[in-house]
Amino acid sequence: MDPRAADILGRTIIGQLGFIGLDGYPHVLPVWFEHRDGELLIASPPGAYKTRALAKNGHAALTVSTAERPYLIATAVGDATVERFPESERIEFVNAIAVRYLGAEAGREYIDAWIRGGHPGDGELIRIRPLKINFYVS
Repeated sequence: MDPRAADILGRTIIGQLGFIGLDGYPHVLPVWFEHRDGELLIASPPGAYKTRALAKNGHAALTVSTAERPYLIATAVGDATVERFPESERIEFVNAIAVRYLGAEAGREYIDAWIRGGHPGDGELIRIRPLKINFYVS
C-alpha cells in the first residue's frame, strides 16, 4: 500500500462507505471507521440498512479525502463481511473510535449519551478486506 494512503486512512476523516443497496442501486453513507491490520472496521447497530445490504452483497468501497486543496484521497474497494459484535466489544470499539474522532472529553460525552439512549447491546461489525487501495492527489 502507498504510505500516503495509509497516512490518510489513519487520520480522523469521516469515511464515505459505498455499497450496493437492497434496491440494487449504489448507496454512500458517512461513517467513522478504523484501519487496523489491513482491514477497515465499522461499527453498526444491529439490522441497519447498510449491514443488511452488505450481508446480501459484500462488494464495498470506502473513500476518505482531506477537505483542503490539494485534496489527498484514499480509496479502498473490497469484500465486506458483517459479523455479530458482542456488547462488551462493541462498547469498547465505539468508545475508542468516539474518542479518536471527537477527542477525549467530547468522546466520553458521546458515549454517555449513547449509553443513556439505550444503544448498547450486541451490534454488528462491518469488516472490509480491501482488494486494492489507491491514493490520489487532486
